[in-house]
Amino acid sequence: MVEEWCPVCCTRHRSRKDCPGEMLATGPERHGWRVNIQTPTGIEACGVLVAQADNVWRARILSYPNVLWTVPGGRGTIKFVGRTAREAQAAAIAFLREHIRARGYTMRDEVAVVEPDEFDPEAALVGLARPKGPVAQRRIRFLPIRFGIQQITEVAGTGNLSETGLFIITNAPEDRNAWLNMLLEVDDDSIGLQGLVRWTNRRHRAGRSPGMGVQLKTPPPSYMDYIRSIG
Repeated sequence: MVEEWCPVCCTRHRSRKDCPGEMLATGPERHGWRVNIQTPTGIEACGVLVAQADNVWRARILSYPNVLWTVPGGRGTIKFVGRTAREAQAAAIAFLREHIRARGYTMRDEVAVVEPDEFDPEAALVGLARPKGPVAQRRIRFLPIRFGIQQITEVAGTGNLSETGLFIITNAPEDRNAWLNMLLEVDDDSIGLQGLVRWTNRRHRAGRSPGMGVQLKTPPPSYMDYIRSIG
């Protein structure tokens, strides 16, 4: 019997008795696994959100910055259920991987799988030289970004952003102290940025993505307006 998307819980199961209910979140929804996907129309950034739902965990798939995947007909967001956060997240990842494979897309700059309740949004920029004064608040946003030292050719995604810097998730970070030119994709617009690579991480580690922390040089007003709008 083929599993269908249940109109009640928006998960897939074989019979009504297997329905876990509406699967409303009873705890905070956290960002977990993320990936850039190369499609015929460009780069799409996707990820998994995980939250507790009573005595189980649920996971949902998000196209960044704010489009949740829905069941056929758009009756609700698709969900994956597990006894633990990792189990729910693994089910969502398996579905997303099959979606990518079936369409012939390519995965790029995959973020290491971590337990959502261990995910530290501040970890990505630990060690970044900070300017004098209060520490700039970082916002978790996974946005498409392109970068390069001379020509902007590399495609990646952001892990978090602040008024003074950002973290770029990439398997090919530039060397420390390199100056970068960048184009950040925000709401169908491209914002040009320049910045100095302050530190790099070239290894996949639990809770820490490969990439580089970049200190920005005089961010333009459009970037500052965006950062303040999501604060």
